[in-house]
Amino acid sequence: YGDGLVLVSALFWSLQVLLVAWLSPRTRPVGLAFYQFSVCAVLSLMTAVLFESFEWAGLVAAAGPIFYGGVLSVGVAYTLQVVAQRDAHPAHASILMSLEAVFAAFGGWMLLGETLSLRGLVGCGMMLAGMMLSQLWALRK
Repeated sequence: YGDGLVLVSALFWSLQVLLVAWLSPRTRPVGLAFYQFSVCAVLSLMTAVLFESFEWAGLVAAAGPIFYGGVLSVGVAYTLQVVAQRDAHPAHASILMSLEAVFAAFGGWMLLGETLSLRGLVGCGMMLAGMMLSQLWALRK
């Protein structure tokens, strides 16, 4: 079940990258980013209302991380993505954006002292090898 969810989310992520690549040269980037995270916020709120329990105390306790995630992760990151994708090839953009996991692992190590297991390190190595292979294969031609 979990692998299926990951597959579905990867499909939606790739559709989002392709749509942003198509729309970003045709629209204002900040406006597109605003509509993108507004729709995401409304859909997430509807899903939360349907499937999650709601307590004000929990919302108040999580207000800082929610604000940080909403403003920086969504507001800044997706706006920069839309601006950057105006001039980038969708395949190149998706490869660069898939490095998010690498930066998350590095940030967890630097800021929180987290470490990866051997399985995690092998997985990171396989992801990096796949990204490098995809780019080197294109250069070969």
